[in-house]
Amino acid sequence: MKLSPECRSCLLTKVRSQASTVISDENEIDCLVERCAEIFDAGMSENAGAAVTAGEIHRFCYSKVDNIDLYAEVKVRDNKRAEGVVDEVKPLLNTLHDTLIASVLGNAMDYGVTGHDVAEDFARYFREVFSHGLAVDDSDKFLPLSERVVFFTDNCGEVIFDMLFIEELKKSGSHVTVVVKDRPMLNDVTLKEAYEIGLEKVADAVYSGGGGALLGTHPQAFSDDVKAAVSEATLLIAKGLANYESMTEYEWDKPVAYLMMIKCDAVGRDLSEYSGRAVKKGDLVAYLRE
Repeated sequence: MKLSPECRSCLLTKVRSQASTVISDENEIDCLVERCAEIFDAGMSENAGAAVTAGEIHRFCYSKVDNIDLYAEVKVRDNKRAEGVVDEVKPLLNTLHDTLIASVLGNAMDYGVTGHDVAEDFARYFREVFSHGLAVDDSDKFLPLSERVVFFTDNCGEVIFDMLFIEELKKSGSHVTVVVKDRPMLNDVTLKEAYEIGLEKVADAVYSGGGGALLGTHPQAFSDDVKAAVSEATLLIAKGLANYESMTEYEWDKPVAYLMMIKCDAVGRDLSEYSGRAVKKGDLVAYLRE
């Protein structure tokens, strides 16, 4: 997915918010935001991918605030919070399809999109949204392809719900390799958090995606382990907006199931165009792109 003009305000607002947590000088923040605006404008002129330019902006921001893991405490908090929510809502999750919806719904735990707020009472929010199901549901097409899955994770908190889905996939006979981020990027899962929550006990294998602090998933950065897993896969599962924005920029010789909540109009328009189905902000989507 390419950059959209409306991505500018979203990204720059996020940069200002991130910088203000560690920088008190407003002039310094203004200069940082101005430089990030230049990076964005260069990306627009080059028709760059949304995730490529956004990743460049976030890495520049981290370098200037001298903190490569601004969300470290948030990630720990959200994983614990999600574990508590799972304890409350688990009685609702009786089938593989139920845990798929839970995995998609968990994508609401996202701090990377300006204008999207994470519900304070997430258990109540979960019950309300869960009852509505998926706006786009291609699971009848991609679940039969799940003999060997490579699962690209997204956010902390969200990953706790992903683990429920992965457990059920395994029970149904799937081999599941999970890929997390190589280095911190927003509140995305890295190997550090993966081991803290015991992800390696649920999946058949857990690897970092390679390439350093990247936003989304980029095959040119894959380690040999991830390349091998993808080559043997029968299905790729990609969680969240950044994975959608990045992975749709590449040609894959495997079917890709995109699981996410639509949190911005640009992604909604892009998915609507390619899928032929109208989606809007707030919709839960399990979309197969072959």
